[in-house]
Amino acid sequence: MSGSSGNCPRGSAVRIAVVQTLDSPPDMMAALRAGLARLQEAKVADVDLVVFPELFLGGYYLDQAMVRRASEARASLARLQAAVDQLRVSCVVGVPDLRDGVLFDAVAILRPDRQPGRYAKTHLFRTEKELFTPGSSLWTGEIADWQCGVLVCYEIAFPEVARALALSGARLLIVPAAFGRKRLRIWQIATIARAIENGCYLAAAGQAGGSGAAEFAGHSRVVDPAGNVLADAGDRAEMLIVELRPRLVDEVRAGRPDSHAGLADRRPELYGALTESRDGPPRDGPGREPRR
Repeated sequence: MSGSSGNCPRGSAVRIAVVQTLDSPPDMMAALRAGLARLQEAKVADVDLVVFPELFLGGYYLDQAMVRRASEARASLARLQAAVDQLRVSCVVGVPDLRDGVLFDAVAILRPDRQPGRYAKTHLFRTEKELFTPGSSLWTGEIADWQCGVLVCYEIAFPEVARALALSGARLLIVPAAFGRKRLRIWQIATIARAIENGCYLAAAGQAGGSGAAEFAGHSRVVDPAGNVLADAGDRAEMLIVELRPRLVDEVRAGRPDSHAGLADRRPELYGALTESRDGPPRDGPGREPRR
């Protein structure tokens, strides 16, 4: 996985901020100003890491103007990186990314005095496929002294993605999103499930209200490794601030009675079918009861 930093320290307590936007316009400069203001607020609140929604820079508007907005994104990211360097506050922010004529639904990982990290969404949702090209690798790496993994919106519905990030060392799953309002129940269940399954904290930053024809679920949230929702933004424009404790991750993964991480009890030799090609019907295999 790109971005992995190997055997990094487990870190100390970290204060994170999760930003939820409301009715965001397709305006790169307006989003940049809002992002800079949130970073300033985070500094005052002694926050270490700010998480912004999917396509925060430019807005979640799936139109041909996305290409133009992507061409403006580099200057905006440079401004955000300068603020990160000055304020000593990291951020993860959704951004359209145009590279060699190819458009990605991407996430920038900005950390003080470091080159930006990048993750391109690998599982695209419905009409996103008409505009974006899917990424080809997952991302784990150190942010604010915590080992993190990044997944975007629809990818919360793929247990394999979160598990792969956890097995690569992630202790905090970061989820920039623009989840649809009609799928709110899926969002609420999946965000808790991914945290419980992997013994990870999960910080999900989404959008509320609408953008064009899209209506968003809101309910950006922070979930602890035992599945407790520590904060939820409801339908408001909000910045949630929560402190994460590394000891809780260790306790849950060690099998605390009220937890269900179970990573140590995995049996990978039984899971070969998970990596089979999606093409064609399921095949009978070792340990599988024949179809009738």
